[in-house]
Amino acid sequence: MKREKQINNKGYSLVELIIVIAIIGILSALSLVTWRSVESANYKKSVSTFESELRTLRTATMAQSKDMAMKLYLGDDGRYYIERGVYDGTTFAQPTDGTALANSDYYKYQGTSNPVSVTKKGSISFNGTVIDENGIIIQFNKSDGSISTAKGGGTYTFTRRNGDLVTNVKINTTTGLFTESY
Repeated sequence: MKREKQINNKGYSLVELIIVIAIIGILSALSLVTWRSVESANYKKSVSTFESELRTLRTATMAQSKDMAMKLYLGDDGRYYIERGVYDGTTFAQPTDGTALANSDYYKYQGTSNPVSVTKKGSISFNGTVIDENGIIIQFNKSDGSISTAKGGGTYTFTRRNGDLVTNVKINTTTGLFTESY
């Protein structure tokens, strides 16, 4: 008859537990670094989206119509949005059918909705005042691409949820061009 070997299994050794805890700690640290990288990329993407919309608006205004504008505002869901439209000095709206601007490439979003989501986290302020649901109208001059302070020229500050600075985007009122500073 074959004898079975008795195994004395009383649990894990202290060394095995320490190794498992060390592995869990390393994996946790790596996931935190990855999460922060993804979050940082999302903030940079929001700035890039904003700058792209500024570029598009400035180019379209100089090529087509002085009435083209965009509105940057805080939505009900806590996200910041840019809406493309027209501004006549008192009212911001979408161009109506039948007008030349309604058929403009500026309003054709090629797979993107109107309004465009800029950021879902953090906040955006203009010249020190946090932008709210009323938003701010940005409009360039057709003749030279400049922008007045009253129509969105100045500094836009993008901040993280915890208040840390992401970047400042300053629109030069004389040229209409923008620069980033950190």
